[in-house]
Amino acid sequence: MRNRIGKVLAGIMLILAILGIAGCTGGGTETGNPAIVSMDTFSSGPELEAYLKDQYASNFLSKKFNPALIGGADADPPSANEDDAGERFSETNIQEQGVDESDKVKTDGAYLYVSGERRVTVVDVSLPDAMKVVSAIDVQGSVDSLYLYNHILVVLYAPDSDSDPVSSYWKPVNGVLFADVTDPSAPERIEEVRFDGMLLSSRLTGGRLHLVQQFFPELPSLQVCHEFSEEDCSGVVAANSEKLGSLTLDDLLPSYQIVDEAGGTIKAGQVVPPENFCRPDEPEGGGNITIMTFDMDDLSQPFQSVGMITEAHEVYASTRSLYLTAGRYEKYAQLDGLNGGGWTQETVIHKFDLTGEDVRHVATGRVPGWILNQFSLGEHEDVLRIATDSGNNIWDGLAFELTAVDMERQGNHVFCLRDQGGALEVVGSVENIAPGEKIYAARFVGTRGYLVTFVQVDPLFTLDLSDPTDPRIVGELKVPGYSDYIHPFGENHILTIGKDTQLEDGIPWYQGVQLSVFDIRDFAAPELLHKELIGARGTGSEALHEHKAFTFWKENDLLAIPIDLYQHNIEPDHPWNLGKHTFSGLYVYRATPADGFEFMGRIAADSSWNGYYSARWTRGLFINAHVYAVTSDAVHVAEVGAIASTVHTLSLGD
Repeated sequence: MRNRIGKVLAGIMLILAILGIAGCTGGGTETGNPAIVSMDTFSSGPELEAYLKDQYASNFLSKKFNPALIGGADADPPSANEDDAGERFSETNIQEQGVDESDKVKTDGAYLYVSGERRVTVVDVSLPDAMKVVSAIDVQGSVDSLYLYNHILVVLYAPDSDSDPVSSYWKPVNGVLFADVTDPSAPERIEEVRFDGMLLSSRLTGGRLHLVQQFFPELPSLQVCHEFSEEDCSGVVAANSEKLGSLTLDDLLPSYQIVDEAGGTIKAGQVVPPENFCRPDEPEGGGNITIMTFDMDDLSQPFQSVGMITEAHEVYASTRSLYLTAGRYEKYAQLDGLNGGGWTQETVIHKFDLTGEDVRHVATGRVPGWILNQFSLGEHEDVLRIATDSGNNIWDGLAFELTAVDMERQGNHVFCLRDQGGALEVVGSVENIAPGEKIYAARFVGTRGYLVTFVQVDPLFTLDLSDPTDPRIVGELKVPGYSDYIHPFGENHILTIGKDTQLEDGIPWYQGVQLSVFDIRDFAAPELLHKELIGARGTGSEALHEHKAFTFWKENDLLAIPIDLYQHNIEPDHPWNLGKHTFSGLYVYRATPADGFEFMGRIAADSSWNGYYSARWTRGLFINAHVYAVTSDAVHVAEVGAIASTVHTLSLGD
């Protein structure tokens, strides 16, 4: 089941988390951006405390339903280290050039830095046949991911509840550890900061690390009013207010602690001071988003921070801007003969400016529908492009049948938005693309856009976005299967990964993993040039849902993806028959537009589940003439030209 449903179910567990959505500046428009007017920050702590308590006491009274699709401590190289462009090794697969993203493993070409359960292991790979562990950085919690910026290693982690008594299921704590790895054999701890909240995402660009957190405070058990009238629910609000009366501002806002190596507190305080929180004009809740910014070139400086009384589910960033999005429902009255009406979907977008000394919220907008993931957004020349789909897709994959009216409402859209006086205004759009289908992949590259929708076959749409006031679909190609991820492949081609499908009685059954190369030289007539099928039904890849597991080293035309392979001993009777698991590890290809996919070999690399926060993962990377398959447990290396006969393994276990 697709990842959106997991988010929805997480939201249902939070019942009806009704949160405010508005910006610190700007106005609104009528088309595509229902009026969002300007608002102020809070002038004092007592004012913010009173506001939050009022919201928590009455936040079930709103007519807007937010399913709380909480994302969490869930593209082309190079990374944020721009000097590394054209180096002799591959890097983390990122969405935007110059905007690095954290990952499970990082390298400088001579050393690997590998995320483990409660440590980061440093591996010397200068001699591939004689790899060795040279050091390890112990972490007081489960390592989530890493950054490597010049000589500084950044470790994002979730502290153990034993080491941090304030951490709990309802009040998670996250941490960031900075270490100097100038001498990789002797890392030196620089600083360690812990902060309340769920780490939604992070980016490193322009020498600054931005951490985005979602925070919900621990509250007493509050009553829920099922009416929409404040008058009808006045008793409930009064009772809730009494329960909240003893809470202080420190209980309602996230805090941080700078800790020493033993976990002792050196300094503590609020992540964001009250005057740096944006106040919604139409308050609808008390949850908040915070953005902490660290100067990677001078970590002696204290971090900067900004907050919003709002909610976010996805994060996208360019080198100039950071965008937060939140999907929610709004109820509509009885329509088209439907009893009781229904819900329409919308995505709220907040834009932050990254170009100044401080991160500033500058604009807010709304568009119909929900996004799929961060690749549903892309900024070009200060115009944000966003792809959404709308309909009853909250129930996607569940045992509900869509009516004809539902199918008509299931449409896909691309909007172009520009910041105009504090409002993200829709300046152009293409709407109702492929009604009845859903977006499975999107990508925006320069003045071009790509969209994949699916029901029975995979339509690939090409979009001309050179004029944001007049975006246009210029091409369409229907092929079997679907793509989950789209990767730029030079000027005239794209490379995708997804699933093959087979139809039986009009029902599409997904099969193995499918790699494809599309020719887009004639942008109005895209063409499928090459296709590589891997395995039978049941075969999967982490790269289908995690773009960082997709490693394409453009300089040498090399591709590495993790594969869990399922195969049939005999031809199956039906397309729904699952194969038998036969292999887990890394598949390596040479990929070119001219010749398609040349299989270079595979490396077995089973990894194990290693804790609540760190799930099973595999990464492939290339250094010189070698390919590495890395898990939390081991590093495997082989010569690209002779993989089967040259595999060496280094265990990272205790």
